[in-house]
Amino acid sequence: MSRRPEFAPVNPPDRPLQSGGGGGTYDGMEARVAVIETHIDYIRQDIGEMRTDIAILKADMVDVKVGLATLTERVSHLPDKGFFVKSLILTATALGGLMTFLVGFAAFQDHIRAFFSH
Repeated sequence: MSRRPEFAPVNPPDRPLQSGGGGGTYDGMEARVAVIETHIDYIRQDIGEMRTDIAILKADMVDVKVGLATLTERVSHLPDKGFFVKSLILTATALGGLMTFLVGFAAFQDHIRAFFSH
């Protein structure tokens, strides 16, 4: 078990606590409490504003989640990398075949013309 630390007394020995009369511990206590109460009022206002901001952020997050789900669904219907690779290979094969045919036709055009002229 951990031990609790020992703290020094709150009031200094040369200024003992006042008793009776409502004077508080030291003079000027009323003014200090008024300042603290004012600060607490500002803290309450800030917390109220933070609650409003958090509610707005929650609503915005719902919109972000819906948008992300929509985007994910749209992207899932796009073609994948395999489709592009297959299309590229098919296009290259078709172009290679066409080039082979054209080169063969140009090289053997005399033989082809003689074959069809009879």
